[in-house]
Amino acid sequence: MTHGLTMSKLFAKTNYQTARGVQPHWLTASQTPDQEAITAVTVVTLDTWKDLERLTQQWKDSKSKVKELYNSNPAMMERMDIHLSPAPQPGISVLVPRNAERNLARMFARSDYIMELPSNVLPVTDLQHTMVTNKEMFTTLLRNGDVLVIPTFGFTDQQESQYRLPSSKASVLTMLERDQIYMIDKHWKPNAGPTDVDHWKSATTLYPVDRYDFHYEPIVIQSKTVQPYCPERFLDSRSACLFASYLGGNEFWVLPDDYAVELPAMEKSILSDFDASHVIENRLYAKFYWEQCVHQARQLDSLGLWKGKRSEHIRTQCSRVIQNWGKGLIGKPE
Repeated sequence: MTHGLTMSKLFAKTNYQTARGVQPHWLTASQTPDQEAITAVTVVTLDTWKDLERLTQQWKDSKSKVKELYNSNPAMMERMDIHLSPAPQPGISVLVPRNAERNLARMFARSDYIMELPSNVLPVTDLQHTMVTNKEMFTTLLRNGDVLVIPTFGFTDQQESQYRLPSSKASVLTMLERDQIYMIDKHWKPNAGPTDVDHWKSATTLYPVDRYDFHYEPIVIQSKTVQPYCPERFLDSRSACLFASYLGGNEFWVLPDDYAVELPAMEKSILSDFDASHVIENRLYAKFYWEQCVHQARQLDSLGLWKGKRSEHIRTQCSRVIQNWGKGLIGKPE
């Protein structure tokens, strides 16, 4: 089978001419990661390349330009694989959805666990050390389908030219008290999202996300193989990547001592200008919500898990949908 046919089969919602240009492992890091390490996954363009350089350091206009930048940065050459998804013509391209690019990077990751995040978000704490320290517990959770949520914070003053990253949880707590930073949950007001900043402040152990909502899209550590892949009908929807997992009964556990920090993007991505696409995305996602509720409910019912603990999430999230669409199809008839 030719490369083009393979890629078009992998990315069935992308046209053939675009799919055949995708090049997994276009550039491959010289260092082979430990199998149980965390692979950080992100998507960049030349406009956001500086964000990638910054992320690479924190994470211990053409192909030739990318190669030049890559080869000039020892940290990148050592630690980073680059999968190329070129635009078929100059200018912005939405022919390969961001969700498909997430799937591409995940599919070819060389370790068992991945963490997908925007290029301007930096993991500040030593997540690899946290994984090693809690290896037995975390491995069990991740292999069973649960995910580990990394709380993310942003600076209140976005105009500062220099940002000092908080070096410990104690520093974060101090900055929260001074209103210098806030917890970010996209789609929620500062410090008001499901990750629950008040709970995190006093947490000493993992705690579950109790106020999950289908728009919730935290940065998570997850198994490369266990989780469902991102639905590629969406141009850019991290929440859609996680929704099926939650409905399937998997837990979202918040890390009590680790965190990431969002910095202003060094360059504005052209993709952010597509305001119309967000309207379409929201409409598609509303339909997707109903579809997933019925699909996942029928899956659990067919496995004999509908009355058990595994279905608690879906019965809470989807009760109205199931009453309307799933009556007579899910559970025993009343």
